[in-house]
Amino acid sequence: MRNVLSSIAFVASMATLLGGIVSTAHAQERQGCFMLTNRGEWVDLSPLCPSAAPFAAAEPELGTGDIQATLRWTTTDDLDLAVTDPNGQVVYYGSRSIPSGGQLDVDANAACGGTTSSPIENVFWPPAQAPQGSYSVAVNLFSRCTSGSAAIPFELRLLVQGNIQTLSGSVGEANPVATFPFTLP
Repeated sequence: MRNVLSSIAFVASMATLLGGIVSTAHAQERQGCFMLTNRGEWVDLSPLCPSAAPFAAAEPELGTGDIQATLRWTTTDDLDLAVTDPNGQVVYYGSRSIPSGGQLDVDANAACGGTTSSPIENVFWPPAQAPQGSYSVAVNLFSRCTSGSAAIPFELRLLVQGNIQTLSGSVGEANPVATFPFTLP
């Protein structure tokens, strides 16, 4: 905000120096950084004005290792990611870490609080900690945070010992859980 105010002050100073006026009535007619001179000429001040970068929420740092399952979707609904290890233990929001080393480090839109429209959930096993055997990833529609009944599409990025697989699916009231088995050799 401070940079924007400094830029406005700078443009106003330049307008005074160059004999121009900054007109809010005309500002809506043009996009960008312009000045209207006393003679009615538009002067492009783009090289002097900072560009407004679109606001984007920073992606959280995601844990990774021999296994990483990362879930992304584009609604404010609460989807949950759960991974079952070869011993039958499940890492999920109710058990954020399990004895085999699995951890849930990012849980978005939990209980519809602090929602975002670009949510991420992430489960991982640190390097050299994941036991060999059969695993299962589950994506669950835990709660609708807005009205609607359409299926919620998602993308699941699965990293297993350096190999990446991108899976997609959807969950909704008719099919609230989608599962994806995999094996760690």
